[in-house]
Amino acid sequence: MIGIRDLARHLDISIGTVSRALNDRADVNPLTRQRVREAAAKLGYSPNQSGRSLRRGKTDLIAMIVPSRSDDTLINTVFLSVLDGLKRRLGEDGLDLAIFLEGEKDSRLASLRRVTERGLADALIIADTLVADPRVEYLVKLRRPFVTFGRTKAAARHAWVDPDFEAAIEGAVAHLAALGHRRIGLALPKIDTNYVDLVESGYRRAMRSRGFAVDEGWDVRRPAGERGGIEAADALLAAASRPTAIILTDSMHAAALYRRLSEAGLRPGRDVSILALLPEARSQYLIPTLTSYQTDWTEIGRRLGEAVIAEIERTSGEQSARDAAAKAKPKLDRLQFKMAVEFSPGESVARVAAAK
Repeated sequence: MIGIRDLARHLDISIGTVSRALNDRADVNPLTRQRVREAAAKLGYSPNQSGRSLRRGKTDLIAMIVPSRSDDTLINTVFLSVLDGLKRRLGEDGLDLAIFLEGEKDSRLASLRRVTERGLADALIIADTLVADPRVEYLVKLRRPFVTFGRTKAAARHAWVDPDFEAAIEGAVAHLAALGHRRIGLALPKIDTNYVDLVESGYRRAMRSRGFAVDEGWDVRRPAGERGGIEAADALLAAASRPTAIILTDSMHAAALYRRLSEAGLRPGRDVSILALLPEARSQYLIPTLTSYQTDWTEIGRRLGEAVIAEIERTSGEQSARDAAAKAKPKLDRLQFKMAVEFSPGESVARVAAAK
């Protein structure tokens, strides 16, 4: 591997000419540009990325900050699918992706501040969004390009990509109601993430709109993971008026509920219907097969990539620089995209008599 000085010495031309040729500058003869590029490829030239970034004011790197706490369920097959779509889309524009983990003892702002203040990336993607997320306020104030994987209460002020949780919970209640269920329970992980509030408010809205009562014993929040799922199952099955159907979002809650039903001599889909909203892939191995609403997580990743590229252009003015006529065009809008969901039939939901 050689540096730019070695490349210039090999070609017997100035370092400045080599640099301009590698950066495709118009003031360099096309034949010289071709000669420099061929020599660079042959000799294995590798640019000094830090120096190059300093000169250009760009890193060509997008940072994604994700939680890594012991009770977190974000880093799973869902996250890997999102990453696949995101990396592919960024790669189409010559951008790379770096993952920064938010440590268990870190505040919500700690990891973000380190990445931002060191200028490590051109733009940021933050995940696991809260209803009132201090990271959003921080980045809005700095006017840094960023996108959230998930919404916040300030969603109108920033770019975001999120599954349509409202459509999923409305569809779930509607499907169960059509099968005669009236006592429909909801089990959610006990976390501050915004999507949990979206699902819960959507559940209550869907139940009220159909004239169904919502017993407080049917709406439970317990820790994420299997242990929390056991607690949720115990609470729902012990309710004075046991739900005939249960909606949940955590795959481990689903596994725990299956286990508790089996221990009680009950069977999912026969004695209690279970419907999951956007569970991760491993839930497909449950028997009987889990009825669910699903979304395209890889496409969500691609949309995140498109949104962050648009934010870089919107905040840097690069689009106007590429297109002189763009000055007469309206300012670019932030990309705010809600990914569609679709029903996936399984064996864990069945019809129930209205009087059951």
